[in-house]
Amino acid sequence: MRPRILSDALQVGDLRGSSSVLTGYIDDSGSAKSHLLTLSCVVGHGGMWWWIEEAWLKVLQTKNKQLKAQGRKELSRYHASDCSNLKREFKDWTIPEQIEFVSQFVKKVFRHPMGIASYTLDLRDLVAAFPEAKNDPYPLAHILLLNHIVKYIADKILSDKRYIDDRIALIHDRGSYDAVLLEAFNNSRNDDTLIHRGRFTTIAPLGWEECVPLQLADMIAFCNFKTVERGHKKRKDFELILDLDSIGGRGAFLTRQAFVEIREKLNGKSQRTLFENARMRPLQKSRRKTAPDRPS
Repeated sequence: MRPRILSDALQVGDLRGSSSVLTGYIDDSGSAKSHLLTLSCVVGHGGMWWWIEEAWLKVLQTKNKQLKAQGRKELSRYHASDCSNLKREFKDWTIPEQIEFVSQFVKKVFRHPMGIASYTLDLRDLVAAFPEAKNDPYPLAHILLLNHIVKYIADKILSDKRYIDDRIALIHDRGSYDAVLLEAFNNSRNDDTLIHRGRFTTIAPLGWEECVPLQLADMIAFCNFKTVERGHKKRKDFELILDLDSIGGRGAFLTRQAFVEIREKLNGKSQRTLFENARMRPLQKSRRKTAPDRPS
């Protein structure tokens, strides 16, 4: 069962830079209220990321110069949820101001070649197929979302003849699931069914303070999350980004049936590996107690 494709640019643009190492930056989005969780990855060549970061910081610096002149609070970074909901550092902004600010990122940052892979799931669908995750579905959710990202990169980017000798390193936003993601990544590298598995070199956590590209991943993750939350109607900024010739990739929603089929494909060994990675225990079969015989 394929995921429900929300957006699918058929061909990733030319990502080549001065190095033979691709880097993918991963961040999440979602909300407890909607039960949705998204994981997104933005991929580019090592040398190209310098130009992308410079363009991103230039947009922030230009806006901060304007805010300072107006005597308003300057931004420490772009945070998609806060910007969209006009909260925290964006609380005194107007909607037209917010739209214009985001449009500057679209125009000046995403004109650089990048590939994206973004997947969203509903935690209720996940638990329906894996009731063992009921008490804490987030570790399993992170694993399955990362697996889909890795597979997409292997199938669509590393299989492209333009990048046939390239390797890729993954960086994700530091958080509560660092160990879970590392184990899932290592399990993928040991999976015989994953093509180009040896070309995935490493995965490591960093914070947004020291890693600007994570802010791009945050933007894409939020866009895909909101697309699903709004009944699969794409946000205008997401639509504009995906329509650019420089951008290729996929935004998708993983259906309940997808999890059913993932479970059906597990064998004893793969299930044990997944459950250990997700910090889950198999459900114990209930045993009906037999009442003792009454004395005659």
